Order: sequence, then structure tokens, then C-alpha cells
Amino acid sequence: MTDYRNLDLHVIKEKIGEFASIAEAKSFILTQDVSFNPLKIRKNTLETAEFLDLLSRNETFSFDGIYNVNELLQKADKNIMLSGSELKNILVFHNHCNRIKKQFQKYDPQLSIRDYSDSLNINEAVFNQIENCIDNSGEVKDDASDRLRSINRELESCEKDLYNKAHTFIDRHMGSLQETSIYLRENRITFLIKNSDKNKYQGYTYGSSSSGLAYYVEPQSFIELNNRKISLMHDKEDEIARILQHLTYLIASISEEYSYNFECLLNLCVIYAKARYGCNNNGTIAKLCQGEYFSFKDLCHPLIDPKKVVSNSYRLYPPYQGIVISGSNTGGKTVSLKAIGLSILMTYLGIPIIASQAEVPIYKDIFVDIDDNQSIEDSLSTFSAHISNINSILKNADEHCLILIDELISGTDPKEAQAISLAIMDKIKQLGAKFIITTHFDDIKNYSYKDEKILLSSVGFNMETLTPTYRYLEDSVGSSNALEIASRYIDDLSLIENAKNYLVKNKTEQEELLDRLSRQIEENEILKEELNLQKNEYEALHKQYSDKIKEFESNKEKLRSEYEKKLNEHLAEVLAQANEKLDEIKDNKQQARKVIEQIQELSSEDVKPEKVKFNVGDNVRIKDNEQIGVISALNNETATISIRGLTVKARLSDLTLMPKTKKPETKVVSKTYKRVPGELNLVGERVEDGLIMMEEYLDKANASHMSSVKVIHGIGTGTLRTALRNRMKKLSYVKSFKDGDYYDGGSAVTIVEFK
Repeated sequence: MTDYRNLDLHVIKEKIGEFASIAEAKSFILTQDVSFNPLKIRKNTLETAEFLDLLSRNETFSFDGIYNVNELLQKADKNIMLSGSELKNILVFHNHCNRIKKQFQKYDPQLSIRDYSDSLNINEAVFNQIENCIDNSGEVKDDASDRLRSINRELESCEKDLYNKAHTFIDRHMGSLQETSIYLRENRITFLIKNSDKNKYQGYTYGSSSSGLAYYVEPQSFIELNNRKISLMHDKEDEIARILQHLTYLIASISEEYSYNFECLLNLCVIYAKARYGCNNNGTIAKLCQGEYFSFKDLCHPLIDPKKVVSNSYRLYPPYQGIVISGSNTGGKTVSLKAIGLSILMTYLGIPIIASQAEVPIYKDIFVDIDDNQSIEDSLSTFSAHISNINSILKNADEHCLILIDELISGTDPKEAQAISLAIMDKIKQLGAKFIITTHFDDIKNYSYKDEKILLSSVGFNMETLTPTYRYLEDSVGSSNALEIASRYIDDLSLIENAKNYLVKNKTEQEELLDRLSRQIEENEILKEELNLQKNEYEALHKQYSDKIKEFESNKEKLRSEYEKKLNEHLAEVLAQANEKLDEIKDNKQQARKVIEQIQELSSEDVKPEKVKFNVGDNVRIKDNEQIGVISALNNETATISIRGLTVKARLSDLTLMPKTKKPETKVVSKTYKRVPGELNLVGERVEDGLIMMEEYLDKANASHMSSVKVIHGIGTGTLRTALRNRMKKLSYVKSFKDGDYYDGGSAVTIVEFK
């Protein structure tokens, strides 16, 4: 398998490897071979596309801290006891597996990448035991087992007894001690005793001090307790070893599952690294298509500075079998060739490419010949290296392959090279393989121009600035522009002019036509780009104004809707308040009537006021309308009263006797009226009946010299109210009318004022 170094695929892999935090994932990326298996290619592209979609939704993932535990798992398989720190490392790996499995469970179960997370084996029972026995520093916990807990208690008690006894010994035998410190020798308590007294306490001696003036002595009285301590320490070590061995056995029982877990996490990390690379470079996953034809829109070479790279659109479509790219030196022919080949290989590996759209076929194989194959070790020249490589390509290629050749045949006599190149192109066409070839040779350009199966294209060159444009031009012929480029570096311009004269002499008529055609196509492309720019500007302006119009219309409808909504809400609120007030007024009137009725009942039953005797000529006041007049006649329970020339009748019970004053002059009127109330209720009446009743009422009220009255008509549809008011306008004695105030009933009542 080739690593396609000539297409710089290894550089792309290195960049992707920077996003892999698992060391083995980075190694896998760097060494991953390009597979031409359709199933593998579809799997690679689908998985990266899914991960790329998750990243585009700002989902975050972390593979930090995950490392290969296979060596520890193999150690457990061989029944080699794992240390506490090694068990802790496997526990950390287990926690990473658990975390990633839970994170992926919230995504669509149909995602292919969920196969990896769903396959993670999580054995909580085993790792709960490890977590109960091993602390965060990788040490066995003091309470990892009942026996270990008991041993630790005994050991603690023993050490406490030893140190208490040691301090007592120091206090009693101060004169024999070189220093008043406690020393541990072989985990046994000793004292630094002077030479003169070293045998005084029997026991064991563990060497002398550096000065030789004292010895480290374990007194006889400490031997038993020290022995007890050492015995307990051995018991503790044995119990810890037993616990570690048991945990190692548990790890061995799940080693195969967790080895597979590492493989799953490794695969997820590799896919994640490719997706991160794509996300950081605004990449896209190419669509896989049938056949052997490809299409790239706005494709950029991924290794050129994004600020300097020129995007181009490339395609190979029927009836063409291949593309021949011509054009100036350093003009981008090789870049175009590499960009296409590299993007196809990246797609096969599931790596996002830098393009707006792309369709890539699945070739059986891709063969590459670029001019850095010279082998010094094999003593091959550039020409020999090319021929050797092309021979291998022609032996292995068929109609399902893609061949990429940069500068077909170089390093030998141009005439012979062109002849061999044409023969090679004939052979490639016979094989049926798809191909992309770059060239400077005019014979190959002419050959391609005449062949209907070859798409002749070029890379642009600006004749004014004498610099390449790096624009790929389809259906065009490119010149090498060697003389123009050379003129930038050669000071003697006469040399360039002389070279141009030779070129003109040697040029055929057909070559002249091809040059003119190439220049015309390039000018057309420049014009096309300018028109596209103008078109884009127009479309942008059109969209901008269309958006503004839509925004205006949207805001207008929104404001109208909001206004109508607020208005309806306000009207509903006002109407509700009015209805509430009317209900209150009705309730108050009803309550007032009940109170009056109760008072009248109480008055009639319990209170018998002194009966007032009225006489003709008495001054009286009518209670209902507060009018004052003089009694002109009496008849049982009624009286005829003269009020400023008018005569009215009233019940004696409605009169209040007033002090006598000078008798007012009275004007006798033949027409008499009963007492007129202060309001007229027409609610529920028909319009015709209401008009008659109102006019009679107003006539009486005016005749009674009332200043104003209330006409209650309600709200309803407003028909009765309008008819009443129209009639009021025609009555000569009506001064004005208006709605009642809030407490009167508002627009449900009309207040009428008389002249």
C-alpha cells in the first residue's frame, strides 16, 4: 500500500493527529492506509459526517486522560498481581468508558458512531469493589476488608502502647541516654544509649552512632511489644496482598471486555480528530457517487494558507475520459492536480475536504506520478524514475482507476519525450482509466485539443503583471509563458526579445491559433468573473432591499395586530368595569329600597308620629322635590298647593309644615300636575313607547320648574339612546343633555337640563 507522500497525504495526517489526545489514536491516524473498499469508504465518510454534525451543534467531547490499559489487562490475565496504582489506572479508564457511553446515549440511536459507545462494556460490580478498596492515591484503604480493619486497629493500639512505654523509659533512664529521642531500626523501637550503659538493659543492639559514643539498643522489656508490632505488620502486608490478588483476579475476568472498550474509544477518538480538523478548517464531507466522474465546487488545497489560497471548481464528466492541464510555470497546474487527488484520498479516509460541494466516485485504485521519484540509491535519473513508475501504473491500471501524472515525461529530449508521452496517453485511453495530466508540451496540447475524450484546461496568467492567477480555466489552452516569467529575472531585455524572435520563427500556424484561443478564453474568463461580481453585488442589494421590505411589512402587521389586541383588551376592561359598576348601582338601589321598606315597616309598626294638622294658607315643603308652596285647598289625605303660580296636588304625608311667612302672590293655572320624580327609567322599552313616555315626563318636569332630571335608557345597541336624544334636541325647553357621571350610570343615563 502506498502512503501517497507525493500528494502530501502524510502532512494532512499529521495535522489531524494533533487533535487526537490518545497516543495510539494519533499513531493510527499517521499509519492508516487508504482503503479502496466501498464499504469501508462509506463507513469512514458517514462516521466523520455524523461527528462533524455534532460538533457543528456545539457539542463538546473529551478523550483526555484515556490511555492504553491493555498491558495491565494482559498482566492480570497472566495472574501477575496488580499494584494499587495500576488498579487505580484501570478504574480511571472504566470511568472514562462510563462517561462517554452516557454522553452518547442522548444522541440519535440511528447514528453509526453510537455503535462504538453502545458496545462499551460497563461492569459496575467489579469496579465498585475496586473503588471500595483503593483510594485516590492508589493505596489500599485501611477498611478494604474486615480483617484489614481489625489488623489496623490492633496495630494502632500496639504502636500506642510502644510509644507510651518508650516515653516512660526515657523519663526513668535519662542518665543512660545519649539523646532523648525514639529511633526505629528495622521497624523496632530503640534508644541511643551511652557506651557505659549499653549492656545494662540487655536486649539487642542495632549498631552505633556516627560518633561511636552510643549504641542503638532495643531493651529486653520492648522485645515482646516490638515482636507483636512486626507480626501485625506482616499480617497487614499479607492481607493487602490478598486483597490486591483478589482485585487482580476480577480484572482478569473482564480483561477481554475492557480491551475491546479501549478499541472502541480509540476508534471514536480517531473519528473525533478528523471531525475536529474539518470543523476548524470549515471542511465538508464529499458525497460519494456512482461511476468514475468527480465534481468539486470551490475546492482549496488544504495545505495552502487560507488567506492566500485560490479556490477552483473542477469536474470530470461524460464524455470525457481525462483532463489535460496546461499553463505557465508556477501557475498552479501541480496544485490543481494535487488538490483533486488529495481530496479524493482524504474522502476515502473520512477526512473533510475544503470545498463548498463535492461528489467523489469510488475508484478501484489511484496511481500517482509526480516529479520527485528520482532514486539516487538505484542510480535512476529523473527520466528513468518516471518511466519506471509509469510502467508500473500501466501494468496495474484499468477502467475503474484514476491516474494522476504531473509533467508527463520530463528529463530527456523534448521531441522524444513528446512522442513517448503521446504513446502513453494512447495506452491510458485504451485501458479506459480516468486521468489528470499536466504538461508544457505543445504536441500534447494539440493532441488533447483534437480528442473528444480529453477535457483541455489551463491555469491563468496575468500578462499585465506577469504573474499567475492560479485560476483553473476549463475548455482552454495555457501557454508556459516562460519568456514573460524570465523577463522578471533577466536584466538584459534584448535577450528576451531575441528569444521571442526565435519563438515566432518556430511557431506553426496551429500553435498561433491555440495561443490566440487561449488568450481569448482567458480574457473571457476575466470578463466572466467581473460580470459574476456585478451579478453578486446586484443580488446582494436586491436581497437586502427585499429583506427590508419584508421586515417593514412584518413590523407593520405586527404593530397593527398589537394595537388591535391592546385596544380590544382595553375596551373589554372598560366594559367589564362599567358592568361591575352598574351591577353595584343596581345592588345599592335594591339594598336602599329594602332599607327604606324596612324603615317604613318599623315606622308603621313601632313609631306613631304625632299627626300634623295642615290648614289652608299654611306654608309647606314637598319632600320629594323640595319645592315650597302654600296650601290653597284640603281634601282628606291630599292638599292643593300653589307654587309660584302653579297648582300641584300632593299627599299630606309628603308635606312638611314650614314657618309662616308673608303670603306669596300666586298665579292660578288651570292645568294641574301630580308630583314629578327626579328620574325616568325606560330600560327595556320599545323606541316608540319610550319617546312618548319621555316627552310626557319632560313636559311635567319642566312644568314643575325642575332644573334637571335623569332619563335611564341603558346601553344595549344604542338605538333607544340615540332616538331619545334626537327628540330632546327638538324640545324648546331643553337647554342641554349629557351622559351621567360615573356614579349616575355613565353612558347608560342621560342628564337633561331645562332652560
